[in-house]
Amino acid sequence: MHETRRMDIWETRSNNRQQIAISTVCLIVGALLAVSLHDYGATGSNRQAGFLFGVVLLGLGIATLFAGGSQTVQVDGIAREIRILDRRLIGSRTETVAFEQVQRVEVACLQTRSQHALRYFLQLQLSSGKALTLFSPEKAYPLASDPAVVASWKRRLDGMLVTGAQDLSQIRGA
Repeated sequence: MHETRRMDIWETRSNNRQQIAISTVCLIVGALLAVSLHDYGATGSNRQAGFLFGVVLLGLGIATLFAGGSQTVQVDGIAREIRILDRRLIGSRTETVAFEQVQRVEVACLQTRSQHALRYFLQLQLSSGKALTLFSPEKAYPLASDPAVVASWKRRLDGMLVTGAQDLSQIRGA
């Protein structure tokens, strides 16, 4: 996790290298299978199954490459706002929430099926009734599987919401 520490901004970026590596492997293996087995012969053969598996892997690799991306969370104590910047291959999106809109911060968790691991994240309850996720589990924030680390993120954010701009080293806890 890349963090920028200044007196007024806490910025954290997700690490999408693992997702890019998996997408690349799917693309390469899928392309190799599809090209090498494109003349698969009889219907129902192992070669046909290998070709179709290659096409599926190729499709998954393309989909995950386009759908995946990185996320940056910026908590700005001077502007008193939280910005979530999602960057993807096919576009980007920014969401901004004023400190005054945040009613409470909660630590939530999600168990992933594939990794059989718990991923923790922060969920903001906004005055509009909407719930907003920070450090989204699918964006691969390092140390998000450690509840103590995510609890320290909560303490840090709670401190910034209460005090606004101040020396983050006093409330950092992360």
